[in-house]
Amino acid sequence: MKLKYFLCIVFIVVSFISKAQEIDFRLTENTKSETIPFQIVKNLLIIPVKVNGNEMNFIIDSGLKETILFGRYQNSINHSNLKEVKLKGLGSNLEGSKGYISTGNEILISSKYINTSAKIVIIQDENFDLFSRFGMDVHGIIGYEFFKNYPIKIDYLNKRFTIYQSNAFIKNKNRYQISDIYINRERKPYFNIDFTQNETFYNQKMLLDLGNSDGLWLLKTEIHNLTPPQNAFYDELGKGFNGIVSGERGAIKELSFGKYIFKNPLIAIPNISSIQFVQLEKDRKGSIGNEILRRFTIILDYNDQKIYYKPNRNFNQPFHYNRSGLTIVHSNFEWGKETVNVSFNKTNEMNNQLVRESQIQYKLVMNPVYKIESIRKNSNAEKVGLLINDQLVSLNNRKTNKMNLNDIENFMLENEFKEITMVVLRNNQLLKYKFILEIPYENN
Repeated sequence: MKLKYFLCIVFIVVSFISKAQEIDFRLTENTKSETIPFQIVKNLLIIPVKVNGNEMNFIIDSGLKETILFGRYQNSINHSNLKEVKLKGLGSNLEGSKGYISTGNEILISSKYINTSAKIVIIQDENFDLFSRFGMDVHGIIGYEFFKNYPIKIDYLNKRFTIYQSNAFIKNKNRYQISDIYINRERKPYFNIDFTQNETFYNQKMLLDLGNSDGLWLLKTEIHNLTPPQNAFYDELGKGFNGIVSGERGAIKELSFGKYIFKNPLIAIPNISSIQFVQLEKDRKGSIGNEILRRFTIILDYNDQKIYYKPNRNFNQPFHYNRSGLTIVHSNFEWGKETVNVSFNKTNEMNNQLVRESQIQYKLVMNPVYKIESIRKNSNAEKVGLLINDQLVSLNNRKTNKMNLNDIENFMLENEFKEITMVVLRNNQLLKYKFILEIPYENN
């Protein structure tokens, strides 16, 4: 079974941005529907886009109002009308990030979904680079504007969005459950759920957040009498504009999403310091992310404020942690040599017949380099002696330079509760470590 990684990278802009005249995303004329493929990387949805003719990759995030471009790619946008803004959101850093607004940009998604005069917020922080976390270039994030005008189906199994001209073109609507959502003034969708821990909490208002790779975040300060989750431990939950987001992870007894019930789902509770700059919606109790949403096929209809949902074959998959205690990042590339078996025909000089021969040749290739960025305190990885900046060489004799980041994270999940062997390079020495992928709860 292919499992997911629960690293959560969340982006929220809460600074005031003046309302310039906006041009929306539109389907081209006579288009009833349009399909857009996406990749799932670290449980987030990434689509190909063109910004002013430049090919890019953007995260889709329903919890974000703006369209964001990271500063290292700012040469792709219109510089004729820039306005400086201050960006604040998740994280405990008091300073936040500086950014600019650019107007009059063209964003093309597939060939039939286009915004000819888009407003883009550029983040100037050069350290806010997601390549190391995704192993691919991620240039920006698209939020509310993607969903604003049309019903959009999210098919997690086939990895595609379908944008419908109207809900009249949606097939087999009777197969879906339908519930109300609420789009607030900040243009974000909310949905009510029930969950049970020490008691049952009914009609809890949650942000539907495609930019959150976890299943459920709960805001402890907003939920009175909430007891600590089962098997709780302290962890890094993700990264926001204001730095690292930390908090508790654990499990609750039950979560009800409409009529569908999940037993012992995994949750996260961010620290108060990590959400201090987030302007919370009144009565909001938390967020529902992709680790829950990916278990359904979903249609979001912002205009009618409805969500359509039906379980898919992910529904009964168990919930898992990455129990390694390691944050592993793509640090750079290095040259390597690969053998290539080349076959060719050769004429035998004795009988003038063709003979098939082969020859070993070598080619230079660029291989990824993965390093340990952080280690959870008191984790088994820390106890056996692994260190930050150790370079991964192999996992259970599998060369990591032939793996991508999703492969590595899935390896950690698939070997939950098992002993693994990790070889790392440190100061030009190969070192081998064995440890069990388990969380020593009693030490947290």
